[in-house]
Amino acid sequence: MVVLSEIPGDPNEDNQNENPQEEVENLPILLQLPEELIASIVALIPRCHYPSLSLVSRAFRHLITSQELYVARSNLGFTEPVLYALIGFQAYTPPSWFFLRRSNFPLQLHRIRSLPPMLSGAAVVTIDYKMYVMGGCIGYNHPASSNVIVIDCRFHTWKYLPDMQRARCHAAAGVIDGRIYVIGGREPQDADWVEVFDVTTESWETVPTQCPNEASENGLLVQYVVIQGKIFILDLDCCFAYEPVQGLWESWDDGSELMRFWHSSSSCVVGDLLYALDLTCALEHPIVVYYPNELVWRPVMGVDTAHLPILCEYRSTLANFDGKLVILGGGDCSESSSEIWCVEIALETRQGDQIWGVVKSVSIVSRDLPMRHVIELCRTVMV
Repeated sequence: MVVLSEIPGDPNEDNQNENPQEEVENLPILLQLPEELIASIVALIPRCHYPSLSLVSRAFRHLITSQELYVARSNLGFTEPVLYALIGFQAYTPPSWFFLRRSNFPLQLHRIRSLPPMLSGAAVVTIDYKMYVMGGCIGYNHPASSNVIVIDCRFHTWKYLPDMQRARCHAAAGVIDGRIYVIGGREPQDADWVEVFDVTTESWETVPTQCPNEASENGLLVQYVVIQGKIFILDLDCCFAYEPVQGLWESWDDGSELMRFWHSSSSCVVGDLLYALDLTCALEHPIVVYYPNELVWRPVMGVDTAHLPILCEYRSTLANFDGKLVILGGGDCSESSSEIWCVEIALETRQGDQIWGVVKSVSIVSRDLPMRHVIELCRTVMV
């Protein structure tokens, strides 16, 4: 199934009048063991069971909201993928974060109330259990922001980081060698079009480079992915790639093979291959994959429109979910539709490097969102 996780409630909301003496006397035998051993045992339990576990006692509620537990999970290699979606609503209404979780059954999309509304057009990258959200703006023709926040997805807490050196909206971003590169989102200028964030020192630095001549004048970028150590960026009229180690740029025009299916609707990278939705089925299948070494698109075999719900391409997003593809999207293109579907597709490589997909699950994960919603992006975080 797609996911796989649930964040427990805030321990501060517990009844402060509970009798601690009674709880101590009724502690389960497990809680009489050393704390490190308890954390190692509970770390082996899938996170979808943590809400039930939190009902056992205050001690368990404290444990499952502790950093020690997540350190144990990481050390044991028992982290799990969690899918997050940034969903916007009516114009000038800031988008909010949602995540998929299993509440018994089936999967449900839930808003994260502990996080503030985000700015539209923010660039988002993930490193381990953290999401970095950079820039954005309130709406069209509004000033861009230089703000940066980091979200701890273990506890759904957040904090501000040092601002970028320049305000940016609809910028591109990518993580290369543990450093976050942010590109564009402002009018092209040789001195400040690219900057890099060191997550260890939490400091920004301008990267001296000349932006491609093909870049649009307003600097607004549509899509961005990282493939083979390069940040691939889709502009309004072309696409280009930045390789930060040597500071090299490549570019492709509108008639190139890369831009044949890479457009403003969703895309993602799995195993250094670029996947995109093509609900027109130009290659007879609704999902296509780009092989960067061969410079060619091919269909993902085994997945046909008969396997999928009716989806609206511009209201659907594609995400890498721990090596699988997840489609999160609206049921149709009507503004009156409030449903969001989730489709999970397992991938495998067969003879001749041909990618095949198997649809593992199809379900409605939300029925009650406002009608004019837009899924701006999806990200997967390991927690």
